[in-house]
This record gives sequence, structure tokens and C-alpha cells, in this order.
Amino acid sequence: MRLLVLGGGGFLGFHVVTAALAAGHDVTVFSRSGRAPVDGVDVVTGDRQGGEDGLAGLRGREWDGVFDTFNDTDDGAPAIAATTALLAGSVGTYGYVSGMSVYAPTGPDVPDETAPVRTAGLETDRLQERSLAKLAGEAAVRERFGERAFFPRVGIMVGPRSTRYTYWLVRIAGALDGTLGRTVLLPGDLDRAVQYSDARSIAAWSVRMLAEGRGGTYNAVGPGRPDTLREVLDACAVAAGAGSLADLDTVVAPEDLMRRKLLGVDEEERPLWFPEDQIPQLAIDSSKALAAGLEFSSPLALAAGTLAWAREADEAALTDGTFARLEPDLVDLVGRS
Repeated sequence: MRLLVLGGGGFLGFHVVTAALAAGHDVTVFSRSGRAPVDGVDVVTGDRQGGEDGLAGLRGREWDGVFDTFNDTDDGAPAIAATTALLAGSVGTYGYVSGMSVYAPTGPDVPDETAPVRTAGLETDRLQERSLAKLAGEAAVRERFGERAFFPRVGIMVGPRSTRYTYWLVRIAGALDGTLGRTVLLPGDLDRAVQYSDARSIAAWSVRMLAEGRGGTYNAVGPGRPDTLREVLDACAVAAGAGSLADLDTVVAPEDLMRRKLLGVDEEERPLWFPEDQIPQLAIDSSKALAAGLEFSSPLALAAGTLAWAREADEAALTDGTFARLEPDLVDLVGRS
């Protein structure tokens, strides 16, 4: 397959590039920087928000598939519309990454792909603007590609190159080897169900879907089983060398304390914890994607692989976010409550 990745230097796009190369595909990356995210790719320099001139490098070329993660917040998603208009006659299947937040919070507790989506003016929560932008992007792609459009609707993605899950691996490993504080703060209700996805799983599956020319809309929110936050953190502890989470010196912060202290913290810096009312659905039904071949890593495999990456990365940076700076005060507050 000849694959065009629009971006490719960030998180999911990067994993799509590496998955495609590993599968033997020819990969072209389109980016403003003009830098190759990894060796072995063709790079086209351009700017999707730079009008026709910004897309000039794509003109006259052909690809079997496209992978696009862009969230175009301008009305009508004009950058995505311009890109799809240019590529409609020269690309097979167009993959556009959407999200689970597009579903109306007043819909079913466990939405599948037929659930109602958000509508302008009806919802007022913090996810509304981003979700409407994703829906506009879907519409722009669908207009030009129809049944050749592939929409993975993803949720919280974790793994190498992400900090909000990797924080726990590095923090727990640091508690075990003494390089960080021995007492680890755990967030809120540990029996809360958590739906998160290994970005590498989403990437590998998306590459297969594009290679097979399969369109459609798919919820791709993992891990396809009812993990609790306790189970996720227990896997992190085992991967870091503990027998279980119970081997650590921990304190658990009540939900209301977490809410107050993390109110102004960007979600990318929150360690896999969100207030209940910020995720309106109880869960997401991803059975259609699972039937189409999406497979998720086990919690322990995800933890072990991500920790191996973290140990080669800048571990200090992975535990230097807002939550890490708040942790000592939160431990103290819990101890005095």
C-alpha cells in the first residue's frame, strides 16, 4: 500500500507511520516541518491551512490510503474540506480520526455507532466545541469519499509518546527504586471502570483497514474488557517490578479532593483520571471494530512495553507535570483528613 499520513510526528500519527513501515508499506508524510518522523519515509512539506499553495506538494500524486488526525476548529472544517477535495480523485480510502466525544451526552449510556451525535447549540459541556469540529471533519471527508471513508472514533489513547498513562509507570518505578517519593498518591475511586486504548493497537488496525480498503465508522475505544483503575495500576506496578499494587506505600485521594485540585489542569496532564461528569457515557461499545480485527494489548503487555520506552526517554520529564507537582500537597491533605 502507498500510504499518505497527514502529520505523523505526534502521537497516533507517529504510531501509524511505524506500523505501516513494519508492515512493508510505502509511507509519505505531509507536514509543515518537512522533517521525517522516522527513517524510511518520503516527506512532503506543506501547510494545510495555507490555501491551495500549502497543498501544492500533494497535487498530481496518488496513494492507496490516507490517515488524517487533524482537528480543524474553523467553521465547516475548511482545511479538511480542501484536502479531501484535492485528494478525492487520487486516493483510495481516506481515514479520518474522530472521537467518542461526538456522541450526545443525552444518548444511551453505552453508545454504539448508531447512537445520536452532538448538535450545535444543544450541549454546553467542555467537550462540545472539539466534538463539533470532529463531526465537521467527518462530514467533509464523507462528502468527497462516501463509502471510501474510514472513521475510527477513538477515546483516551495511551502508550509510548504519551505522558498521562506513562506517568504511573515512571512514578511507581521511582517509588520502588527510591528515586522518587515512596508514598504514591492514587486517584479517587480505584474500582471505577476505565476505557483506554494502546495507540499502537489503534495504529496497526487502522493500517490494516486502509490496506484492505475498508470504509465505515467504528468505535475504537479499548481495551475491550471491563478493566478497573485498580487493575490498570496493578499492571503498572507489576511491570515496574512489584508483586502487585499492594506492595507499594499508597494513599488514595477522595474524588471531591481530586476534582478541586485538578479543576484547572489540562486533560493531557491528568494521569488517566477525569471527573465522572466529564465522560458522560458509562462505556463505549467497540464490538464492531473488534469484529473487524481490532485487538488490544493486555494491561501487563501495555505497561511493560510503555515502561521500556519510558526508560529510554526523558523519565524526569514524564514526572514533571502539574499532577506530579501537586502530589506532595495532596498526600499531605489526605493524611490530615
